Amino acid sequence: MSCPFEEDLTAYVDAELPPARRAEVEAHLRGCAGCQGTEALLKRTVALMAELPEFTPSPDTRREVLAKLDALPPTLAERLRALLRPSVLVPAAGLAAVTGLALYTTAPREPALDVTDAGTLELAMNLEEVEDYDVVGLENGDDLEVIANLHELEVQ
Repeated sequence: MSCPFEEDLTAYVDAELPPARRAEVEAHLRGCAGCQGTEALLKRTVALMAELPEFTPSPDTRREVLAKLDALPPTLAERLRALLRPSVLVPAAGLAAVTGLALYTTAPREPALDVTDAGTLELAMNLEEVEDYDVVGLENGDDLEVIANLHELEVQ
């Protein structure tokens, strides 16, 4: 059954609807056979449930249920809470810091550049320009001299 009032029938049978909605459901029930059948089923179920004897668990039953609940595996939230305790976080942070320091101090260093030749130092300082000249295809010093004096040729 797919009636828009179907959701309200349980609240109607339990007398939990506000007066305005109760009046709407009662008006609908007069013309909807499906909802009338569902209402009758719900009323019969409530009446049969009321006839059942009251259940009072024994203390042993309560202990058994609580023991079974305690035996369940911890939830994800409980496991995360256990990992985020200071007694776990502080040593872990210390271990991470010591590991980082050890890696930093033992990491291989680039060898210091020993430049005794001034030409090598100038080449290192202008390495990008030299690479650009290689792309252009300059091979000797004469070509570099021409490029250096290009601005004089542009003025003329």
